[in-house]
Amino acid sequence: MPLEKPIEQQTVKALSWHLLYGNYRPKLGAEGWKEMTETVNAPDFRSMDPDEDCPMKPFNDAVIYIDRVLDKGDGGMIREITRASVDRWASMFKNLVKQLPGRPQKMLEIFCTEVHPYFLNDGGASAIVKSAPDHFVMRLDNDLLEDFKVGLIEGFCQIVGAKADVRKLGDEYHVTWEILEQAYQPSKWALFFNATRLPFLTATLTPVLLGTAIAWKDGYLRDAFHFWLFFLTLIGAACFHLGTNVINDYFDHATGADEANLTPTPFSGGSRVIQRGLMSPESVRNLAVVFFALGAVIGLYLTVVVGPAMLAFGLVGFLIGYLYSAPPLRLVNRGLGELAVAIGFGPTMVLGAYWVQTGRWSWEALLASLPLALLISAVLYINEFPDKPWDARAGKKTVITRLSTTAAIRGYAMQIGAAYLIIIAGVLFGVMPFATLLGLLALSMGWKAYRLLRQHHSHPYRLIPANANTVFAHFYTGLLLFAGYVAAGILNTLL
Repeated sequence: MPLEKPIEQQTVKALSWHLLYGNYRPKLGAEGWKEMTETVNAPDFRSMDPDEDCPMKPFNDAVIYIDRVLDKGDGGMIREITRASVDRWASMFKNLVKQLPGRPQKMLEIFCTEVHPYFLNDGGASAIVKSAPDHFVMRLDNDLLEDFKVGLIEGFCQIVGAKADVRKLGDEYHVTWEILEQAYQPSKWALFFNATRLPFLTATLTPVLLGTAIAWKDGYLRDAFHFWLFFLTLIGAACFHLGTNVINDYFDHATGADEANLTPTPFSGGSRVIQRGLMSPESVRNLAVVFFALGAVIGLYLTVVVGPAMLAFGLVGFLIGYLYSAPPLRLVNRGLGELAVAIGFGPTMVLGAYWVQTGRWSWEALLASLPLALLISAVLYINEFPDKPWDARAGKKTVITRLSTTAAIRGYAMQIGAAYLIIIAGVLFGVMPFATLLGLLALSMGWKAYRLLRQHHSHPYRLIPANANTVFAHFYTGLLLFAGYVAAGILNTLL
């Protein structure tokens, strides 16, 4: 058994206090809550980031205080306090919970390897001794109240529709369970949503829209907008994108990169469907094959209808998506991941969408694609910051693992700055219409992400808003450029 930290050194996240506050401040009342915080010397958690560390002892004292004031003070309420916090956690991570009904074994594995170590900021806070379909044995090596620990185990079984029986034998917690009849069926949609990382399809939508809008501005679509070809281009590109997402999870599992990652976030660490036992590696691989096959079929159809150039666009898109993480090249492991993604989601998609509608090359479309290329590269780039120590441990040599922290942050700023400078230069030199300056309105999101990156580059969970703002900067810049080209096309029509 690993040695526990002294209680003075053990911590809980400020999020633990937030959950306690949300559940019991209304029951204690304003004055009662104030008295409790003063009695236990509670930290000023409401002004803290949710993942900031707080001393454990005041938290334990707060739980004992609530049990005494709202009940008999004999510990009978502590498990209820714990389960209420688990329920609030489940409401925050409902997409994950929806994938695990009737699967307490898998939920307890996630609790031991991800949730509990995070809340206590201690990789040794819990450990799996045995995991079986009908029972589970774990250690919880920390000084949380015993009834609180039992309440956590019961709560994490309860949220997936199981009633737990917990017995402590020595330093181990032995858990068996009964699956309740009312346990709902797993959400296949939630699993698909998670496995494919569907929200990131915005990275496909904006370049296809932009390429089509440039064709509109150039006058090729005034009388004959080929909606069916536009739709197929969008679906084909989306299939290659989803195939890339899924096959990346497969190969990151094969190399151990995702298994090594102990701080996954919504933007990094993969979808976790393999690590959480929600899909087998073979199923993930097969799903990627289906997406790539659908994209290839659509690409071949467009080649027949539009011309042989579409075969080149489709082949580049497929190769970039597949070889990003697949052997023998593993572009991301060679520090070429950002460049590959920039080419695939920038010039390849924008020029491909333009060519589908016009059958022509456009230097303007190439220039207009570069801001999106740089911004999608920045999305991938900043998403690698939380993974840096784990990627390095697994031998995944991304750009971020190769650079010092200062150089890596500077590299992010250069990508964001260059994206918007290209828009300004394109307008000043008369290559892009004046209305595309609308894209500069999204610069504030990139600037906010940069400031957050400088402040929280070493804290995966605090970095989440920076990851999100980079995604939004890419998406809204693309939409605003699209709007600028539509406006320019309308003006050309009127003139």
